[in-house]
Amino acid sequence: MEMSFKCIVYSWDDVYSMCETLGKAILDSGFRPEVVVAIARGGWVPARILCDILDVKDLYSVKAEHWGKVATASGEAKLTQPLNVSLEGRNVLLVDDVTDTGETILLVSNHLRELGARRVRIAVLDHKKTSKFVPDYFVKMMDSWKWIVYPWSFYEDTRDFIGRLSLKNKTLERIKKELKEKFDFEVSSEIIEYVLGEYRVEVKVEVEELQTEKSKEA
Repeated sequence: MEMSFKCIVYSWDDVYSMCETLGKAILDSGFRPEVVVAIARGGWVPARILCDILDVKDLYSVKAEHWGKVATASGEAKLTQPLNVSLEGRNVLLVDDVTDTGETILLVSNHLRELGARRVRIAVLDHKKTSKFVPDYFVKMMDSWKWIVYPWSFYEDTRDFIGRLSLKNKTLERIKKELKEKFDFEVSSEIIEYVLGEYRVEVKVEVEELQTEKSKEA
Protein backbone atom coordinates (compact mmCIF):
# COMPACT_ATOMS: atom_id res chain seq x y z
CA MET A 1 0.00 0.00 0.00
CA GLU A 2 1.45 3.33 -1.05
CA MET A 3 1.83 6.14 1.47
CA SER A 4 2.51 9.83 1.16
CA PHE A 5 4.24 12.26 3.52
CA LYS A 6 6.76 15.07 3.28
CA CYS A 7 10.38 14.96 4.31
CA ILE A 8 13.26 17.35 4.83
CA VAL A 9 16.74 16.48 3.55
CA TYR A 10 19.97 17.72 5.16
CA SER A 11 23.40 17.90 3.55
CA TRP A 12 26.69 17.30 5.37
CA ASP A 13 27.23 21.06 5.44
CA ASP A 14 23.79 21.55 7.01
CA VAL A 15 24.60 19.07 9.76
CA TYR A 16 28.00 20.56 10.54
CA SER A 17 26.52 24.05 10.74
CA MET A 18 23.78 22.79 13.08
CA CYS A 19 26.37 21.11 15.30
CA GLU A 20 28.31 24.37 15.53
CA THR A 21 25.14 26.17 16.59
CA LEU A 22 24.43 23.44 19.12
CA GLY A 23 27.95 23.54 20.53
CA LYS A 24 27.88 27.29 21.01
CA ALA A 25 24.50 27.06 22.76
CA ILE A 26 25.91 24.46 25.16
CA LEU A 27 28.94 26.62 25.94
CA ASP A 28 26.79 29.74 26.37
CA SER A 29 24.63 27.88 28.90
CA GLY A 30 27.65 27.32 31.13
CA PHE A 31 27.41 23.53 30.98
CA ARG A 32 30.79 21.82 30.56
CA PRO A 33 30.37 18.13 29.74
CA GLU A 34 33.15 15.74 30.70
CA VAL A 35 31.64 12.86 28.77
CA VAL A 36 29.58 12.70 25.57
CA VAL A 37 27.29 9.73 25.01
CA ALA A 38 25.82 9.11 21.56
CA ILE A 39 22.61 7.20 20.99
CA ALA A 40 23.25 4.78 18.13
CA ARG A 41 22.89 5.24 15.33
CA GLY A 42 21.61 8.74 14.71
CA GLY A 43 23.66 10.36 17.44
CA TRP A 44 27.07 9.10 16.30
CA VAL A 45 28.02 11.86 13.85
CA PRO A 46 26.73 14.89 15.78
CA ALA A 47 28.24 13.51 19.00
CA ARG A 48 31.70 13.24 17.43
CA ILE A 49 31.49 16.76 16.02
CA LEU A 50 30.35 18.11 19.39
CA CYS A 51 33.30 16.39 21.08
CA ASP A 52 35.56 18.37 18.76
CA ILE A 53 33.77 21.68 19.35
CA LEU A 54 33.51 21.22 23.12
CA ASP A 55 36.97 19.66 23.52
CA VAL A 56 35.65 16.46 25.12
CA LYS A 57 37.84 13.34 24.88
CA ASP A 58 35.53 10.70 26.36
CA LEU A 59 32.95 9.59 23.82
CA TYR A 60 30.72 6.56 24.41
CA SER A 61 27.74 5.01 22.68
CA VAL A 62 24.58 3.20 23.72
CA LYS A 63 21.88 1.63 21.60
CA ALA A 64 18.15 1.48 22.16
CA GLU A 65 15.50 0.07 19.83
CA HIS A 66 12.11 1.60 19.25
CA TRP A 67 11.29 1.96 15.55
CA GLY A 68 11.71 -0.26 12.52
CA LYS A 69 12.18 -3.98 12.06
CA VAL A 70 13.65 -4.47 15.53
CA ALA A 71 10.89 -2.61 17.35
CA THR A 72 9.66 -4.26 20.52
CA ALA A 73 6.28 -6.00 20.57
CA SER A 74 5.01 -3.53 23.18
CA GLY A 75 6.13 -0.55 21.12
CA GLU A 76 8.20 0.69 24.05
CA ALA A 77 11.84 1.69 23.79
CA LYS A 78 14.30 -0.98 24.95
CA LEU A 79 17.97 -0.59 25.84
CA THR A 80 19.85 -3.21 23.80
CA GLN A 81 23.47 -2.06 24.19
CA PRO A 82 23.91 -0.39 27.59
CA LEU A 83 26.98 1.49 28.72
CA ASN A 84 29.51 -0.52 30.76
CA VAL A 85 31.55 2.31 32.29
CA SER A 86 31.17 4.31 35.49
CA LEU A 87 29.95 7.88 35.14
CA GLU A 88 30.22 8.57 38.85
CA GLY A 89 30.14 12.31 39.52
CA ARG A 90 30.63 13.33 35.88
CA ASN A 91 28.72 15.79 33.72
CA VAL A 92 27.33 13.96 30.70
CA LEU A 93 26.01 15.28 27.40
CA LEU A 94 23.60 12.83 25.74
CA VAL A 95 23.35 13.32 21.98
CA ASP A 96 20.89 12.11 19.35
CA ASP A 97 19.77 13.39 15.97
CA VAL A 98 16.10 14.01 16.77
CA THR A 99 13.47 13.81 19.49
CA ASP A 100 10.46 12.12 17.92
CA THR A 101 8.44 10.52 20.72
CA GLY A 102 11.31 11.15 23.12
CA GLU A 103 10.96 7.69 24.70
CA THR A 104 14.40 6.46 23.64
CA ILE A 105 16.23 9.49 25.01
CA LEU A 106 14.32 9.36 28.31
CA LEU A 107 15.21 5.68 28.68
CA VAL A 108 18.91 6.30 28.02
CA SER A 109 19.13 9.40 30.22
CA ASN A 110 17.75 7.39 33.15
CA HIS A 111 20.34 4.69 32.41
CA LEU A 112 23.15 7.26 32.60
CA ARG A 113 21.92 8.55 35.95
CA GLU A 114 21.86 5.00 37.25
CA LEU A 115 25.56 4.82 36.30
CA GLY A 116 26.26 7.73 38.63
CA ALA A 117 26.23 10.74 36.30
CA ARG A 118 26.14 13.97 38.27
CA ARG A 119 24.25 15.85 35.61
CA VAL A 120 22.82 14.72 32.28
CA ARG A 121 21.98 17.26 29.60
CA ILE A 122 20.35 16.32 26.30
CA ALA A 123 21.25 17.78 22.90
CA VAL A 124 19.64 17.03 19.53
CA LEU A 125 19.67 18.60 16.11
CA ASP A 126 15.90 18.52 15.61
CA HIS A 127 13.10 18.63 18.16
CA LYS A 128 9.60 17.57 17.13
CA LYS A 129 6.57 18.69 19.10
CA THR A 130 5.47 15.04 19.19
CA SER A 131 8.20 14.43 21.80
CA LYS A 132 7.19 13.79 25.42
CA PHE A 133 9.75 16.33 26.62
CA VAL A 134 11.82 19.29 25.45
CA PRO A 135 15.59 18.59 25.28
CA ASP A 136 18.04 20.98 26.94
CA TYR A 137 19.55 21.95 23.60
CA PHE A 138 18.22 21.75 20.07
CA VAL A 139 18.66 23.67 16.83
CA LYS A 140 15.37 23.36 14.98
CA MET A 141 11.81 22.96 16.24
CA MET A 142 9.37 21.13 13.98
CA ASP A 143 5.75 22.12 14.53
CA SER A 144 4.43 19.74 11.89
CA TRP A 145 5.64 16.17 11.50
CA LYS A 146 8.10 15.48 8.71
CA TRP A 147 10.44 12.62 7.96
CA ILE A 148 14.02 13.85 8.35
CA VAL A 149 16.68 12.48 5.99
CA TYR A 150 20.17 12.92 7.43
CA PRO A 151 23.19 12.43 5.14
CA TRP A 152 24.31 9.31 7.02
CA SER A 153 21.01 7.56 6.22
CA PHE A 154 20.36 8.75 2.65
CA TYR A 155 20.55 5.32 1.03
CA GLU A 156 18.60 3.74 3.87
CA ASP A 157 15.77 6.25 3.47
CA THR A 158 15.84 5.87 -0.30
CA ARG A 159 15.30 2.12 0.19
CA ASP A 160 12.42 2.81 2.56
CA PHE A 161 10.70 5.31 0.25
CA ILE A 162 11.05 3.09 -2.82
CA GLY A 163 9.71 0.18 -0.78
CA ARG A 164 6.54 2.21 -0.19
CA LEU A 165 5.88 2.58 -3.91
CA SER A 166 4.27 0.21 -6.35
CA LEU A 167 7.08 -0.40 -8.85
CA LYS A 168 5.24 -2.51 -11.41
CA ASN A 169 5.40 -1.14 -14.96
CA LYS A 170 7.12 2.09 -13.92
CA THR A 171 10.14 3.65 -15.56
CA LEU A 172 13.11 4.97 -13.63
CA GLU A 173 12.01 8.54 -14.30
CA ARG A 174 8.50 7.76 -13.08
CA ILE A 175 9.86 6.39 -9.81
CA LYS A 176 12.03 9.47 -9.42
CA LYS A 177 9.00 11.70 -10.04
CA GLU A 178 6.83 9.83 -7.54
CA LEU A 179 9.50 10.10 -4.85
CA LYS A 180 9.37 13.87 -5.33
CA GLU A 181 5.57 14.04 -5.46
CA LYS A 182 4.82 11.72 -2.53
CA PHE A 183 7.71 12.49 -0.19
CA ASP A 184 9.25 15.73 -1.49
CA PHE A 185 12.40 13.64 -1.83
CA GLU A 186 14.87 14.29 -4.62
CA VAL A 187 17.38 11.57 -5.44
CA SER A 188 19.63 10.85 -8.40
CA SER A 189 18.83 8.19 -10.97
CA GLU A 190 22.12 6.46 -10.09
CA ILE A 191 21.10 5.95 -6.46
CA ILE A 192 17.64 4.71 -7.48
CA GLU A 193 19.22 2.19 -9.85
CA TYR A 194 21.60 1.06 -7.11
CA VAL A 195 18.74 0.48 -4.67
CA LEU A 196 16.66 -1.35 -7.28
CA GLY A 197 19.67 -3.57 -7.91
CA GLU A 198 19.74 -4.45 -4.21
CA TYR A 199 16.06 -5.40 -4.45
CA ARG A 200 16.58 -7.57 -7.53
CA VAL A 201 15.48 -10.83 -5.88
CA GLU A 202 12.39 -9.26 -4.28
CA VAL A 203 11.27 -7.27 -7.33
CA LYS A 204 12.98 -9.17 -10.12
CA VAL A 205 10.08 -8.94 -12.58
CA GLU A 206 9.53 -5.25 -11.92
CA VAL A 207 13.21 -4.39 -12.34
CA GLU A 208 13.38 -6.27 -15.64
CA GLU A 209 10.29 -4.44 -16.84
CA LEU A 210 11.91 -1.14 -15.94
CA GLN A 211 15.03 -2.05 -17.89
CA THR A 212 12.92 -3.08 -20.90
CA GLU A 213 11.05 0.22 -20.86
CA LYS A 214 14.30 2.16 -20.59
CA SER A 215 15.61 0.29 -23.67
CA LYS A 216 12.44 1.18 -25.63
CA GLU A 217 12.79 4.84 -24.68
CA ALA A 218 16.41 4.79 -25.88
